[in-house]
Parts: sequence; C-alpha cells; structure tokens
Amino acid sequence: MQPAARRPTVGWLLFSPSGRAGRQVFILGWLFWMTVNCFTVSALAAHQDDEQVFGLLSVLFFSGVFVSAVSTVMLSIKRLHDMGLPGISVAALFIPAISFVMLFVLCLWPSVKGQNAYGAAADRPQS
Repeated sequence: MQPAARRPTVGWLLFSPSGRAGRQVFILGWLFWMTVNCFTVSALAAHQDDEQVFGLLSVLFFSGVFVSAVSTVMLSIKRLHDMGLPGISVAALFIPAISFVMLFVLCLWPSVKGQNAYGAAADRPQS
C-alpha cells in the first residue's frame, strides 16, 4: 500500500524546493509577488513626504523584495523539476541577458507527463 500524498500548502509552494509546480501555479506565484511588491512601491510613492512612514515602508519594501526573491527561486526550482530539469538550472535567472528568456521558457514550456525523478504530479510536495 502506498502512503498518501501530502497535501500541498502555501508554505511548501512558496518556500520549499522539493516537488513540482505546473505553469499555472508558477505564473500565479509570480503574479502574487509582483502584486505585493507593486503595493509597497505605490505606498512608498504615496507617502514620500512623511519621513517616519516612508522609513517604515522602506523596511517593508526591502523585506518584501528579499522574501519574494527567495520564494520565486523556490517556485522556479519546482517549475524546472516539473519540466524534468535539475533545479540548479535556476542559476540562469541570475544572468541578465538570459533571465528574461528563461522566465518565458518557465512560463511556456510544457510539463513532463506523469511521474519523473522529482515527483508524481505537478503541484504536489515530494513524500
């Protein structure tokens, strides 16, 4: 008898490199972090005259950028796993000339059907 697969959680999705993530989940994760960062940038722009609020929002912005960068790397690793590629290929996202193309590849390349070396199905943590 096979053990039951763990249910995916938001913590697993955003902060764990194990398992696989399909195109839709990957794109929605990126859009979530873009929305969070756009919100903090707009709040910074709206409160640039108030030094205390601006300082607090600046800390919030830089914290959000750091957390979203870590999270998007984890999402990208899971997406690479879903494509059947090793997670170390995520390093291409840090090369300026290649990162834009790599993002489109991650968004458009189809998933490997069925089980691969990284898990049974997309959007599930590895047991």
